[in-house]
Amino acid sequence: MELKPVFNDLDNPEVILNHFKQLKVMSKANQNPFPVEVFPEAIQEIIISTNESLKFPIDFMGASILYAVSVSIGNTHRIEVMKGWQETPVLYLAIVGRAGTNKTHPLTFALKPIEQRDNKKYQEYLIEKQKYDSIVTLSKKEREQQGYDEPIRPSWEQILVTDFTPEALVDVHKFNLRGIGVYNDELASWYKNFNRYNKGSEEQFWLSAWSGKPIRVNRKTSEPNYIPFPFISVIGTIQPGILNELADNRTENGFIDRLLFVIPDNLKKEYWSETELNPLITESWENIISNLLNIPLEGDIDNNSPKPVVLKFKPEARQLLTEWQRELTDLSNKPENEAISGIYAKVEMYAVRFALILQMLRYACNIDNKYAIGIEAVQGALKLVEYFTKTAIKVFNIVTDASPLDKLPLDKQTFYLSLSDTFTTNEGLQIALNMGIPERTYKRFLNRKDLFKWTKQGEYERLY
Repeated sequence: MELKPVFNDLDNPEVILNHFKQLKVMSKANQNPFPVEVFPEAIQEIIISTNESLKFPIDFMGASILYAVSVSIGNTHRIEVMKGWQETPVLYLAIVGRAGTNKTHPLTFALKPIEQRDNKKYQEYLIEKQKYDSIVTLSKKEREQQGYDEPIRPSWEQILVTDFTPEALVDVHKFNLRGIGVYNDELASWYKNFNRYNKGSEEQFWLSAWSGKPIRVNRKTSEPNYIPFPFISVIGTIQPGILNELADNRTENGFIDRLLFVIPDNLKKEYWSETELNPLITESWENIISNLLNIPLEGDIDNNSPKPVVLKFKPEARQLLTEWQRELTDLSNKPENEAISGIYAKVEMYAVRFALILQMLRYACNIDNKYAIGIEAVQGALKLVEYFTKTAIKVFNIVTDASPLDKLPLDKQTFYLSLSDTFTTNEGLQIALNMGIPERTYKRFLNRKDLFKWTKQGEYERLY
């Protein structure tokens, strides 16, 4: 397969020097800077340029690129850790930031080439559907006279999905065995639906999908579905105040440990930039993603039997990963608590997945092949793991050290902070009703002794 050229002006020594000066400046105020250096130089240039001109936060853009690459690889390639143990490049990512901190735009930029591919496939589907509809109206005799076989209903081979149930996802996946990417602009809507129908069943679906276990769906009203090689990567945005909802009741089964959190230090809303984004930056990114999307899925696709190409580690890469895994194992055996141990357990698997993603990205940028995992990919993967381990611990600390106020949903936080330091029952009720909170809900909320202190008949004091 011929790779599309990747725009890169980093052959210029002056550009290289300025490039890394910018990285150094941006890292000074950050205790856990996103390791941009793990990417090929063409990708680094995209991250820096979009930060300068569009004010995309470095961490958010870096994570969005990882996700887009993950989805673009899909089931075309897997990585073998040892005989009987293979990993896909599936990622579950949560971009954390307050409103106005540019959480969504980096993801929109990174996914645009995939969106364009989806749109192209949809237009092709509409044409085929029109042909199908015209043929299906013909009688059997008319079809024979016009040389038509029995028509097969066309399907849209889409990659990105934004509105779904597990059953709907499986329906989409069976028409695209390469894999799909789930994108939720507000991640809260994803996990809040876990117990919408059968308690615990949807959460179990996502635990299994992360591990790449075969998916079986049996329904009374339709045909059964079977996906032998599921590939479903997930990304979404979330505000810091809602993190506690994500953590509630989802720590013991390891669900939260499967999420990679992108939560930059000292993140603030920035002024608009006067610098225009060079169109060649967008072109470069589109070419890189196209190089991945154009890789064919091997196997007998018509019979639901894809065959991912399996990459192994080069000897020096295997040795580095093994040494790191031993150090991580020692840490896991002496954790501060069970939650930290769970974080270590999942980053071990993410190290392998990152190595595959970075190796394929090096291939897509025309600087390496895709026959084996090299040491550069493993070195980069371990830096990414270090970053995400720190962000996981940061989220753990936020969740466990949070005050009762921090653990409230955003709407209740807003209501709570709208109350005076001391207020009467009726004063609070008026504020509640104005905000659309029912009287019954308000009075039940007033009984929270961890949030309110009863001072005298009909009067309360806020504790935070």
